[in-house]
Amino acid sequence: MIRALWSGATGMTAQQFNIDNISNNLANVSTLGFKRQRVDFQDLYYQNILVGRNSLASVGSGVRVAGTYRDFGQGALEPADDPLFLAIQGQGFFTIAGPDGNDYYTRDGSFRLDSQGRLVTANGHLVRLRNGSRIPPEAEEISIDEEGVIRARIGGAFEEFGQIVITMFPNPAGLHAIGSNLYRETPQSGQGIEVQPGQQGSGTILSGYIEKSNVEIVSEMVNLIIAQRAFELNSKSVETADQMWAIANSIRR
Repeated sequence: MIRALWSGATGMTAQQFNIDNISNNLANVSTLGFKRQRVDFQDLYYQNILVGRNSLASVGSGVRVAGTYRDFGQGALEPADDPLFLAIQGQGFFTIAGPDGNDYYTRDGSFRLDSQGRLVTANGHLVRLRNGSRIPPEAEEISIDEEGVIRARIGGAFEEFGQIVITMFPNPAGLHAIGSNLYRETPQSGQGIEVQPGQQGSGTILSGYIEKSNVEIVSEMVNLIIAQRAFELNSKSVETADQMWAIANSIRR
């Protein structure tokens, strides 16, 4: 009965973590470039109990959270009026220069120009460019093609102001989310490789589009109901084990 108490408790703890994760997915359903997470579970160790003379029965001791997996599937692409709003159609990440000097990565392409004519994120972090230069205030008709080349008209002639690069990872699921729609490279993700958009399996750049979250509300609500019912059943197993324990303690000769 004590084993049943602890097994039920581990199930409640695991499902509480699962509900927390689903709640985070639903909270970010409108976050640009957000990628949903799922929780992976593992069963705990088993105890072999002798039944009869020669038979063994294995009894488990519950469940634990093994980790989370981030789904980097493509989110819906929504048109935007700003040519500096970019989306990656396919795999890869934009490279962002963090305030600490390190590079970070994102799928959120809601970029803009700062006061110095540099391409930055909504938080003011610099977007890494190849051969990039500042776009002067008098620039008109700014455009970005599928290969990430930035062009603008200056005095009647078009000039290039750099090229956006895409960073590819051997295992994107190993990236560590740090908030603000940014990811950090880890040993599990492998070292990032900067490539030209559309090359080496990377996606292409779509100017005037933004990538929405890949969270599916209906699927998350179904998962939430399943997790809630699993939590209730685990709590019921704890309650049942407690009642059996009380009955055993009340037995008198």
